[in-house]
Amino acid sequence: MRYLIAIFMLAAPVWASAQDGEALFKGNCASCHKLDAKLTGPALRGVHERWDNKTEELVAFIHNSQEYMKAGRAKSAYAQKLFQEYNQTIMPAQALSDAEIKAVLDYIKAAPAPTADVAAGPGAAAPQGTSSLDDRSVFYILATIAGLLLFFCLVLIVLIAIATSAIKAHERGEKLTWSFINQNVKGFLKSPFVTTMVVLVVLGGAGNAAYKFLWSLNLHDGYKPVQPIAFSHAVHAGQYKIGCQYCHVGVEKSKNATIPSTNICMNCHNVIEEGPKYGKKEIAKVRESYNTGKPIEWVKVHNLPDLVYFNHAQHVKVAGLECAECHGKVEEMEEVYQHARLSMGWCVNCHREKEIDLNKDGYYRSLHASLRADMAAGKVGKITVEKLGGLECARCHY
Repeated sequence: MRYLIAIFMLAAPVWASAQDGEALFKGNCASCHKLDAKLTGPALRGVHERWDNKTEELVAFIHNSQEYMKAGRAKSAYAQKLFQEYNQTIMPAQALSDAEIKAVLDYIKAAPAPTADVAAGPGAAAPQGTSSLDDRSVFYILATIAGLLLFFCLVLIVLIAIATSAIKAHERGEKLTWSFINQNVKGFLKSPFVTTMVVLVVLGGAGNAAYKFLWSLNLHDGYKPVQPIAFSHAVHAGQYKIGCQYCHVGVEKSKNATIPSTNICMNCHNVIEEGPKYGKKEIAKVRESYNTGKPIEWVKVHNLPDLVYFNHAQHVKVAGLECAECHGKVEEMEEVYQHARLSMGWCVNCHREKEIDLNKDGYYRSLHASLRADMAAGKVGKITVEKLGGLECARCHY
């Protein structure tokens, strides 16, 4: 047993050194702490200096703050002062190893200071050179321009026809009067050419409307249901920088991202009773759910047909996709809505264009090795999801 403990103690620092300190911070600390501003607890930047660079003391305090203060250790007086300063808010004991805590502390020390753009927050203007136009907006703009050009062409044709009739009348010695012009305009508008053009425009417009209607069936982009509790993602994910994985714990482990239980909400709201936007009213609903044991009936925003199989872990953990690639900038949304179309064409197009990182360890190592060899030999160009069978029907329809 002693040998096993010794092996574990030797291996633990190596294992933890490979951990992502930022991910550990977001998953365990960000709900109560920010790097550069006070939250439930103090800002963490500069924590090493405030603890006189006594890392072991800081690690012991993070493990169990209450036991640390009782033990009368080197920085117990400072810890007690913090406890009083922050309204005697108890920091829960952390189930992290020493190496994991040190990884978090290394992240805090190495994290870059906020820039002016970051400090501006979600409401800041978009950087110059970026565009918020999506494909459909571009299509509507181009369609409007084409319609205007067609209208001006028709006006030009009418003017040319009137001018031609006027020249012929002048050659016959007839006088150019408004009656003559009116008669020629009516005659032109009743001509087979104009009738054909009008029919084509009407049929084109009707066909376009029918096309858009058929392609929008069962698609709900922009869908924003009313939720039982006014929950602001802009406040939680944007202002307080709470990571998506802290609430949606299944996103890296299972098919579903999972909706957070009330227990997760109460990790913060057992202390925080009033919000910056909705006051105490909405948080009171969370507490009521916790006290009564009745779950909050959140309304699902992103829905796929029953015949579609989609696995969050496959995309987030294996492929390394960011949540925003499908869900948009949730940290800027007051109320979450369906950002993407989530249509079959939208998914297929992503699989055709998304390149694979063949140097990433983990899944499909032998396949990746074979593809790297083919690339080195010049047999294939870029490797997309399509090359790995991402367009096979059975991948999504089973």
